[in-house]
Amino acid sequence: MRPNADAIESSIISRAKNGDMNAFEFLVRKYQGLIYALCHRLTGAHQAADDLAQETFIKAYAALPGFIDGREFYPWIRKIAVNNSYNFLRRRNREAPLADEETLTRPNHLSAPPESPEKTAERDEMERKFKESLQALPADQKTVFTLRAVENLTYAEIAQALSIPTGTVMSRLNRARKKLRADLAAFLRCSP
Repeated sequence: MRPNADAIESSIISRAKNGDMNAFEFLVRKYQGLIYALCHRLTGAHQAADDLAQETFIKAYAALPGFIDGREFYPWIRKIAVNNSYNFLRRRNREAPLADEETLTRPNHLSAPPESPEKTAERDEMERKFKESLQALPADQKTVFTLRAVENLTYAEIAQALSIPTGTVMSRLNRARKKLRADLAAFLRCSP
């Protein structure tokens, strides 16, 4: 963010901390897409992500008086969302994810050059298998993998977000990558 934008957001956060609902609604509108997308990547289910995003903002509102002035808002609320999603995944205990909307998870193929039906089928099968393998990972490994591979957080940022040592982040990420590699071995051997 630009310095002026930082000052504006700090002012909005301050107003929200003092009970200004319009200021908090501004923060919700600004970050709801990012929080929903994060929850969706972690859970693989639209309804769960929608519920978790809403729960994240409810918890954030309750915890807002404790928000430390001068800090960035998104990392703070992202940590709440990650913890909510992680707890959800642990509670779910590997139940099948809710049916998901195909349009939210499929890439836009209109911009890519046309490919042969065989290549399209192979790519679609690889995507399906990857999503299935990612959802089958234990919650702790899936969370670390998603934060690293999708959110592009550093090991230190992940450790801070999950309140675990950096070494634990590295070992969970390593185990997740090994499991994904093993699940996708057949596809990886066929790739040029």
